[in-house]
Amino acid sequence: MKKLRFGMIGAAAVAVALFGGLLIAGTAAAQGGATLSVSDGSAMTGEEGSVTVGTSSISDPGLAAWTVDLSYDTSVITAVDCSAEHGGVCNTEFGPNMVRITGGSASGIEGDTDIGSVTFECGSDAGSSALTLSIHTLADGTIGGPQDIDATVVDGSFTCGVIQPPTVGTGLGPDGGSSFGWLIALLAIVGTAGLVVGFGAQRSR
Repeated sequence: MKKLRFGMIGAAAVAVALFGGLLIAGTAAAQGGATLSVSDGSAMTGEEGSVTVGTSSISDPGLAAWTVDLSYDTSVITAVDCSAEHGGVCNTEFGPNMVRITGGSASGIEGDTDIGSVTFECGSDAGSSALTLSIHTLADGTIGGPQDIDATVVDGSFTCGVIQPPTVGTGLGPDGGSSFGWLIALLAIVGTAGLVVGFGAQRSR
């Protein structure tokens, strides 16, 4: 519990410091190709599945602070758990249909990285929910003046399916005829063989 509290305080301190720098800088960094995205997910009705939120193509000086929200359709799925990477924090109950992930890195993270994962539970009905990301803070590690990263947002979706019951045969073949014809023929052969054996036994007496 203490580790979580200190982690939250540390992440909040980094985010506040960097966000303060953003207010001074007031410009967006030209991070060509930078992306914030969430993966697609799926699970059977009544079961759970997870998705990952991450950034990609972050160039120097790297990703230093982030606060992003993930919205979903509560009539289809419910956020039941989440975890944040890089010492960040995650809140599944930030809003009635929203998960918030926040964190920071003093050294800046370049390239591709996951910032968190969210576990959803499907309801009792099949359906699909959009997973919509929104950026509250996404800042780089510019010393003395962190700048907002102008990243492309790629949303995802979560699909809940139905467990199909096993197919029960009707005894009819594809053409409507009996699929047990072979069994009837086999029984007829066995019966005929029995009659022959029986008749031979009687003749031998």
